[in-house]
Amino acid sequence: MRISRKMRGFTLVELLVVIAIIGILIALLLPAVQQAREAARRSECINKQKQLILAMHNFHDTHGAFPKNTYGNPSWSVWHKASANYKILPFIEQPALYDQFNFEGSWGAMRNGPMDVKLQAFLCPSALTAPDKSRISWGGPGANYGWSSGSRARTAWGTRNENGNGMINIDKERRMADTTDGLSNTLLISEMLSGDGDGSTATYPYDVFYTGDNGLFDSIVDKDFPSQAEIDAIGVAAEGSGSHKSNNGTMWAWYSHGQSQLNTAAPPNWKYPSAGGSCCPGGAHDWSVGIIPPRSLHPGGVNAGLGDGSVKFIPNTVDLRTFQRLGNQRDGEVLGSL
Repeated sequence: MRISRKMRGFTLVELLVVIAIIGILIALLLPAVQQAREAARRSECINKQKQLILAMHNFHDTHGAFPKNTYGNPSWSVWHKASANYKILPFIEQPALYDQFNFEGSWGAMRNGPMDVKLQAFLCPSALTAPDKSRISWGGPGANYGWSSGSRARTAWGTRNENGNGMINIDKERRMADTTDGLSNTLLISEMLSGDGDGSTATYPYDVFYTGDNGLFDSIVDKDFPSQAEIDAIGVAAEGSGSHKSNNGTMWAWYSHGQSQLNTAAPPNWKYPSAGGSCCPGGAHDWSVGIIPPRSLHPGGVNAGLGDGSVKFIPNTVDLRTFQRLGNQRDGEVLGSL
């Protein structure tokens, strides 16, 4: 006797229920996956900062001081300079690239040669890709880490000698001993974002906005510690100007702020755009005044490497004066809680 069995399939309602459940599970898991990925990227970013600090320390051990942030040929234009990053290449396993820098030749050959080589050592995995030369004038391979020039609202040539109170100076080789506040209390390096590469539209928080020569920077009373009201006035002026550059964060081997240096005049991921005075020959920001604070796409703050080699996560909500003291290597005041 044969027994007939009829196979029963899923109904449409049951299939829809299963699909809905799967969709809910994916929605619940996706944030956790994204958080795990960001945690991995942030960890990689921390390790890169540690390696760059170690390279600086090894350079100091070899030469007795940290490198300055300008190297060039006197016959070249004033903004044709290589940064301190060039000097530490042998200490990050790039001796061959270091040897390609030829200051007896032309700026163009160096700019389009070794300076245009992409190095993962200077790129944060959480940051967006930098606009290269095919997209914007003075674009480059990417630069997401900047050495601290200190707490003043000054950039590049405006930080000469004592005008820069940070660990890395534009034209003076500073020693560890010059950091009288202690290496563990002083910022050496932190993060930067690249400009968006759009020369027509200014985009926060990526681009550098310009306030114009309206005296706002010169009117700062205490140059070492700009007040909240003073930096806010600069931020508002920059925000409303519409004038900007989008090539910052592109050239690790160029000396300017926004490329290889930053300052602590404003807190991390400042609510206003990174700001300069007047625009400049080569891009953001290589002239004399500006607020170029650390910026990152890590939620809530930035990774910050201190002079002793440690790396801390500094929240956006850090007290302004405390953050400025962190950048100032010789203010002699108690740092406060980070």
